Amino acid sequence: MNTSLENKTILVVDDDADICEAVRSALEEAGGSVILADSVDSAFETYRQRPPHAVIADIRLGKSDGYALIKAIRQTDSEYRGFTPVAAMTSFASPDDESRALAAGFNAFIAKPFDSQSVVAVLAKLLKDRGD
Repeated sequence: MNTSLENKTILVVDDDADICEAVRSALEEAGGSVILADSVDSAFETYRQRPPHAVIADIRLGKSDGYALIKAIRQTDSEYRGFTPVAAMTSFASPDDESRALAAGFNAFIAKPFDSQSVVAVLAKLLKDRGD
């Protein structure tokens, strides 16, 4: 078993239940603990009450979007952990989409469809870079 996410809590935000389950499975196989959210509001409430080690958030989330979530996280990060690594996950995967996500404050960009190993690798790298 890959233990690169051992003892790490990851918040996964996507309004597609199948995507959530696929990501959850990959992260749990790598030793991570996963919290799921299907909206910006529920994700941010979870983030505030139980700050995760990292977040994976879809860009397109119903009435809101991942950009609203990353803005809220970055505005309040210092109250909790100082800095939370956040990866954008989206089916809008052009270079412009990636540039926009990174400029908005995301630390990594995962294009859908994705493979489980790459999701784990991205999170492991973000957490390693942060010093976790």
